[in-house]
Amino acid sequence: MKKLLFSIIALVLVLAACGNKSENDTDNKKEETKSYTLDSGKKIDIPKKPKRIAVVAPTYAGGIKYLGGNIVAVNEQVDSSKILKDKFKGVEKIGENDVEKVAKTKPDLIVVYSNDKNIKKYKKIAPTVAYDYGKHKYLDQQQELGKLLGKEDKVKEWKDKWKAQTEKDGKEIKDKIGEDATVSIFDEFDKKLYTYGPNWGRGGEVMYQAFGLKAPEKLTELVKKEGWAEVKQEKLADYAGDYIVSTSEGKSEPGYKKTDLWKHLPAVQNDRVIEVKAETYWYNDPYTLEFMRKDLKEKFLNLNS
Repeated sequence: MKKLLFSIIALVLVLAACGNKSENDTDNKKEETKSYTLDSGKKIDIPKKPKRIAVVAPTYAGGIKYLGGNIVAVNEQVDSSKILKDKFKGVEKIGENDVEKVAKTKPDLIVVYSNDKNIKKYKKIAPTVAYDYGKHKYLDQQQELGKLLGKEDKVKEWKDKWKAQTEKDGKEIKDKIGEDATVSIFDEFDKKLYTYGPNWGRGGEVMYQAFGLKAPEKLTELVKKEGWAEVKQEKLADYAGDYIVSTSEGKSEPGYKKTDLWKHLPAVQNDRVIEVKAETYWYNDPYTLEFMRKDLKEKFLNLNS
């Protein structure tokens, strides 16, 4: 009878200990995580201080790196940018479908685009934050990354300095080219000609938002829905500004530059075309923005007015 009583008491103590451990584990988990609202409106738990981040969506790599995030895997596309390539030396490079490769880096947080077809697979590896690229303007985008990493103060500090500096830069540029001068962005991809608005890379954020330069009205209307649009070569003159930024630096001459329409544009005839490197101008993180700010300012100020 005594043996049975001791056994019952021992069992009760073990169960109580297990219960306390379970409660402690739950409490610890709550202390280590925080709720984060995705672009979809859904809330998920993510680490308060992520230690190993996999960035499948390259747009956010530079911004996370700037805020001190420890990136253990990053999309290989960052190596196309001469600015970002040096920032990710030694970091595991992944393609957009390298789910197993991501898993091997043992991330505690994964960042992807909202249209990534592998989201469900990534969720099985670690908490996964999916961003809708078109939803956030570039400054808002960096603020979101600040919330993600708990670095809102650092983002505010950067943002205040950036606004103050680019306001001065924009004034200098407009004093040179004219307050009402218009600027267009042209980019050839897969033998098609495209133009971009104020929030789709290629320098648009810096020129139109930060510097406050103007796009031609017809171009603004054309890109209003998607943020970018294809331009038929025969319509080139309709969307060409007083100044043109062409993403053909370092490339063989694109097809649209071989046409008579291009050669007769006022911007071309007056030597008001700025050449930039497409792959470096794809992004809008703080590192790339600072490069573009200096690069564009210098090139605008050195053009014929």
